[in-house]
Amino acid sequence: MKQTLGFTLSVLIAVVLLAMLYSGPAAGAAPDGKALFLAQKCNMCHNVPTAGIERTVKSEKTAGPDLVNVKVDAATLGKVLRRQQDVDGKKHPKEIKGSDEEINAVITWILAQKK
Repeated sequence: MKQTLGFTLSVLIAVVLLAMLYSGPAAGAAPDGKALFLAQKCNMCHNVPTAGIERTVKSEKTAGPDLVNVKVDAATLGKVLRRQQDVDGKKHPKEIKGSDEEINAVITWILAQKK
């Protein structure tokens, strides 16, 4: 009986440890704003020199502004990225996709880029 209990307990511990190892990032971990910025391909049009990101599009006509020292607040930037607010009479060319949490992570990351 003691051997069966000991064996069962050790198997249970092994299963719990394996589950912890292979579960990936901790639940509730904040999304990575920079990774989401790159995944959304924002770097096609925008430079972020403080993060070593250069836009991939070469045309100045389609290039967006550098995203360092952005002068708007998070709420305004969120509306612009969701195409709910114009900037200089124009909508952002591409609506950002993702959950509110992911979009807020991108906004927080952008606003943290300071020279």
